[in-house]
Amino acid sequence: MAGAAIVACCCAAMPLQARNVPLDDDGPYSDDLTEAAQPAIAGATGSDATFNSLFSSWQRMDNGGIVSAPRQAIYIPSGRPVEKLELTSNYGVRADPFNGQARMHKGIDIPGPVGTPVYATADGIVSRSERSSGYGNLVAINHGNELETRYGHLSRLLVSANERVKRGQLIGLMGSTGRSTGSHLHYEIRIAGAAINPLPFVTGSERAMALNSTPPVAMGGPRPSDEAKIK
Repeated sequence: MAGAAIVACCCAAMPLQARNVPLDDDGPYSDDLTEAAQPAIAGATGSDATFNSLFSSWQRMDNGGIVSAPRQAIYIPSGRPVEKLELTSNYGVRADPFNGQARMHKGIDIPGPVGTPVYATADGIVSRSERSSGYGNLVAINHGNELETRYGHLSRLLVSANERVKRGQLIGLMGSTGRSTGSHLHYEIRIAGAAINPLPFVTGSERAMALNSTPPVAMGGPRPSDEAKIK
């Protein structure tokens, strides 16, 4: 199911408030390699199945199938978090760039110069805007119903915790803070705390361009002169 179709199911109100995010899973990598083979939603076996399951679950909420606390809006991340979308690392098991060991990579890595603008991919409330372990400077946005996006390795944070943001709003600048070998954005989508593959949420033409791009992997981090330009 296309990302645009899912966006149509979103409600009009903003999420209720920022949630406190557990800090025990605070980095772009995991040693649990089984995460790559486990779909985030029960019954999903691939990208389309994940979308179908998500849509069905939220549709049941609208139809009264789930009765719980006051209904939250759900804003689905779609499109790209940067102007130019390329990939240096995909979601899934890959070699750790620091020690060469196989580890689970929880998102996608998008390269670019230090200071490249980074944008929110959906409306929501900033749950975190801080220095955070392997992520370096991190912005996390709560989009409702335990749906979250994370933007890591930023050189500058341009939003604050509990701030309401809109899709397309500038939230930070790309960098190489934290556990990073060069200037890039680490982009994640999580559901109920579990990282899922972000690529299906990127609209069709942009996703195809990213998959077909073969940029050189950034190594060594930004130069001091590059960092000085954004201070």
